[in-house]
Amino acid sequence: MRSSRFFCICLLILVVTIAACSGCPGDPGVHCDKVNGFHITFPVDWTVDSDPGGGKVVAAHAPLEQGADPEITGTAFEVLVMRMQSDPDLEKFFDGYKKRLPEGKAYYEYEDSGEIKVGGRKTMYILYAIDTEPRYEARLEYFQKKGSAIYIFRGVTRGVQFNQFHDQFREIAYTFSLM
Repeated sequence: MRSSRFFCICLLILVVTIAACSGCPGDPGVHCDKVNGFHITFPVDWTVDSDPGGGKVVAAHAPLEQGADPEITGTAFEVLVMRMQSDPDLEKFFDGYKKRLPEGKAYYEYEDSGEIKVGGRKTMYILYAIDTEPRYEARLEYFQKKGSAIYIFRGVTRGVQFNQFHDQFREIAYTFSLM
């Protein structure tokens, strides 16, 4: 009897320890990607797609206004993971990314970029808009590095006021954490 109680207690301690070490909070809205080694918290009323394709490993979408066309309007927060052949330099990668944007084109508008800390890690960011009729798209993109991977997590608005979601994008971004 005593040994079975001891066994049950040991088993319970082991289960709790394993759950605590998983690195994934169990809070509402938390998306945990153990394969790519991160977690992020989305608003609980957003729809989360864990396999969106197009290089994205997760995408969360804000509820659409009634009658809105999702091809022209909408709001999403996406995470992409790019595995590199060698250990990349985050600043060089970021500079190369910015150079590939259509600067100088009439439909492109650069707003801001720089370096911040997210989750205690060096993070580069850029804010820009692309206006190709009938679709207007504003993006706030963040870049982090871990090992040979670059993580891009970004908020995207299409056809809606970016300012309406800017603070929410920042709140979501600041929940991004590498495990």
